[in-house]
Amino acid sequence: MGLKSHTVEKLGAPFVFAEEMVFYLPPGGQLTIEKDQFKLLFILKGEALHELEPLGPPRPIRAGDIIVCPSFRFHRYINPEPEKTGQLHTMRLVLDTRAINNSGKKRVRRPEFNLVDFVHHNFNRTIQCESGIDSHITGILSALRRETEERSRGYRHYAHSLCTELVVAVARKLEAVEHNPQLSNKRSAHYVVASAKEYIMKNLQQPLTLGQIAWHTGKGEEHLARLFKRDTGQSVFDFVREARINQAKTYLLDSSLSLSKVAGLCGFSSLSFFSRTFRNIVGIPPSQYRQHMETSLSQGPLPVSKRNKLVGSHHL
Repeated sequence: MGLKSHTVEKLGAPFVFAEEMVFYLPPGGQLTIEKDQFKLLFILKGEALHELEPLGPPRPIRAGDIIVCPSFRFHRYINPEPEKTGQLHTMRLVLDTRAINNSGKKRVRRPEFNLVDFVHHNFNRTIQCESGIDSHITGILSALRRETEERSRGYRHYAHSLCTELVVAVARKLEAVEHNPQLSNKRSAHYVVASAKEYIMKNLQQPLTLGQIAWHTGKGEEHLARLFKRDTGQSVFDFVREARINQAKTYLLDSSLSLSKVAGLCGFSSLSFFSRTFRNIVGIPPSQYRQHMETSLSQGPLPVSKRNKLVGSHHL
């Protein structure tokens, strides 16, 4: 059994659709998907065992993993817990299998000029990249989610560009894992900002201060704030709030969690602060967002209001 959300279809070659899925696995049970799809799978939350036929025995998957599946006879999720219902939250990007296979028949392929050739060249075997979802990929997935919610003019074109950015980011991640290159300049601004993002994403549930984040990167508070703003276009505090709200959107799909529980899991000190921040960023309160997602198959796109500008503080 699964719950679909944030779906965007008819993206254009080589993409078919992207969507989030929450799978519920009964205690000691399993779920088998028998569609032969070419997909990139991003594990956003939860853990389980999974089996890809015709590969070997089941392997564990956890939040943060990326799985490249060029082809499979079936994909099976297994809950190893005999007394506890499992939950697995994923984002999947499904690609055009026929177009990619046709690329394999060409005598000459140009991966740097043709996106289908790029996919065929870089994703020609099943790969599980453990903890492959970094801050950059998280940002792309968050942007893709926003596009499926708001559906502003040209959203499919923008979603296509985000999917393109996503496959390039995953290809580079796999290359880095394979060759384990040494970073030549760990003191670069990009590395400092990436390090700050990684620390933030791993500690969203905890109270965060600019001083803590800066200490982790080895820079001063003002220096980090300046680098972060220049590199991302937003303040450290706005990034933290947005990351927490994106995490809250995931938790809100689970109707068993109260709004107060979601607020606590995402690092908000109170329900009122969570609700106010959620409304400022998303445009509607979390209760209405949850209701919308529960009936998303019968409703239109998420209503969008003007976003209030967030005011920074030194404690989040």
